[in-house]
Amino acid sequence: MSTAISKRISRDSWKVYQMLFTDHLEATNAAPMTIRTYRIAVEQLGDYLRSMGMPNDPTQVTREHLVEWMRYLQRDKAEGGQGLTARTALQRYRSVSRLFIWMVDTDEMAESPMAKMKPPRVPEKMVPVIKPEDLRKLLRALSGTDFESRRDKAIVSLFIDTGLRIAEMAGINVDDIDMEERQIVVMGKGRRTRSVRFVKETRSDLQRYLLRRAHHPHAEDDALWVGKRGPMQPNGIYQMVVRRCEDAGIERVHPHMFRHTFAHQYLRAGGAEGDLMRVTGWRSRQMVDRYGASAASERAAEAHDKFSPRKGL
Repeated sequence: MSTAISKRISRDSWKVYQMLFTDHLEATNAAPMTIRTYRIAVEQLGDYLRSMGMPNDPTQVTREHLVEWMRYLQRDKAEGGQGLTARTALQRYRSVSRLFIWMVDTDEMAESPMAKMKPPRVPEKMVPVIKPEDLRKLLRALSGTDFESRRDKAIVSLFIDTGLRIAEMAGINVDDIDMEERQIVVMGKGRRTRSVRFVKETRSDLQRYLLRRAHHPHAEDDALWVGKRGPMQPNGIYQMVVRRCEDAGIERVHPHMFRHTFAHQYLRAGGAEGDLMRVTGWRSRQMVDRYGASAASERAAEAHDKFSPRKGL
């Protein structure tokens, strides 16, 4: 064990290693949400091990201990488990694996106990895309000229046009917009910034909103989207979208459905997968498959009608 770490080890080794791991994440500029997600998983694993009389020291954790924990996470509550979904259990698995990778990297362990484990299998959940006619109804319902209508239409237009994540949308500042180039700089996952382009129709909606925003009590705030109490938070944007769907008389839409719809329409129109990855901020080809899967059958049917060798015979 390294001298620096051995001096900080107390009777509760788990909490000490957890603190050191958190310090490492902060030092590497990990996103606050990432740090929180990892911390929750590591805390829950430590609590489970203590409750079961298992090692309270990460260096003593074995593959068998972790297998039992994963079973506990997914076991029904009626059977004494935590009743988590496979997707949430997978998130816990990935978070804890980062702890052990860090411990191997810092020579606290020779090998991660998760090195030969397999992650939980997550059934593919098909997220429906939003129908074009529903998008048109939603935009028509936002045709008012008051401040909130102009703001909400600009947000919805940008969702449709770019497929931004809700946290990315909420994090936009006024200075992040370049109207001449029709681009916005957004902060994505992992604190990675990227430039996202928007079409002229979206620019018009943004400009109309900014004209109203200039006379708003919070006009001097840096945040692009403001309300009565100041900058809009992700939850406020979520609630706005839900409320506007009700006004438009369409099925409820949650903001992430705009992202799935954007990916579907982009690929359907012939957009390149590599370009889609850059626009959306994805680093994995698997994300294209996941988001494009929502309407892949529809695209395949259209491709068949276009490319079938039976045509023209």
